[in-house]
Amino acid sequence: MIQAGFAPGEGGRETKTLAFSNTCWYFRGVPEKKSSAPIVSTSALARHLGLSRWTISRVLNGHPEVKPETTRRVLAAMKELGFVPNPHGRALRGARTGIVGVCFQAIGSPIVARKIAVLQRVLRKAGQRALFEVTDGNPRLELEVVRNFVAMKVDSLVLVGGLTQENGPAIEAMLAQRSIPTVLVDPMNESSLPSVALNRGNGIAMAIRHLLDLGHRRFALFGIDERVAYGRNRWVGIREVAEERGLAIDETFVTLSEENPPALDFGYGRRLAERFVAFPERPTAVLALNDQVAVGAMAFLQERGIPVPGEVSLVGFDNLDVAAHVNPRLTTIDQDVDLLMQHAVDLLEGQSDADAPRHVLVEPIFVPGRTTGPAPA
Repeated sequence: MIQAGFAPGEGGRETKTLAFSNTCWYFRGVPEKKSSAPIVSTSALARHLGLSRWTISRVLNGHPEVKPETTRRVLAAMKELGFVPNPHGRALRGARTGIVGVCFQAIGSPIVARKIAVLQRVLRKAGQRALFEVTDGNPRLELEVVRNFVAMKVDSLVLVGGLTQENGPAIEAMLAQRSIPTVLVDPMNESSLPSVALNRGNGIAMAIRHLLDLGHRRFALFGIDERVAYGRNRWVGIREVAEERGLAIDETFVTLSEENPPALDFGYGRRLAERFVAFPERPTAVLALNDQVAVGAMAFLQERGIPVPGEVSLVGFDNLDVAAHVNPRLTTIDQDVDLLMQHAVDLLEGQSDADAPRHVLVEPIFVPGRTTGPAPA
């Protein structure tokens, strides 16, 4: 018998042996050699598949010029072998790690939990993985977290809530020196770094116009304090509507807040509502910092026999799940978190493009419910 061998190519074809006997010619397949040793590196995976390490690297980095069948073959082998590339080893070789460092100033609010879930989903769709850290607004911890991310050679950074005033300039310089793509999401302080933010001013402006059209002329602001970052940007919208409709700020708006509330939650809303009902001449409409504050306030008002919206109209902010499950259904403002986080990832990926935008403002969505109605006569 005479045999002729054919070497396997990049496409992963089975090795073929051509043979003949006295009576016929035929091909018989010789399966790829099974690896007895565990696959623990990209080099070992390349040898196992008969490919170059460069090809494996291009597949892992999502290089567009790799043949689809090669990509499918590599990914199938990784799944079969349980192989996961070591991002730290890849970083040491100067390759992309596929990891995005994500830092949150705080995570105590349900809207932040939604942002975490959406950001993770959008990053995964883009072929990235997120590594999360929380600083609780602590400048020392913030600096430590960012330095650790830099040392780990993450591909890019997402800073939700932005940077503290204490660290802003130093961290900006550090990231610029290392050319690490960075985007701020809803920054509380001004920064030169690329950012995406919700137009909270326009959100509250929509709510005020809605209430004005219903005949309301005096408004209580629950937790919307100019001294607080996410209160300041809403006051831009308040002043805009006041000028537009010829309203006197001091006569039209009353702010109820606490210096340092332990949490911006249902309990905070109840405490503010307790102060509100003590007013001799109460405003007929309430605008709350968020949905939890609004729901806590509504519960207190209803317990005191004050009908919503019969006597007091109420608007929340965030469009949390709870807004649809209270009676009456809460009128609120949706942050459009999906669009917010999609813009954040787009900004990361587009930073090499000189014509790409550096700052994006996302418009909120007014969500009518049943907690607003005509002003009482």
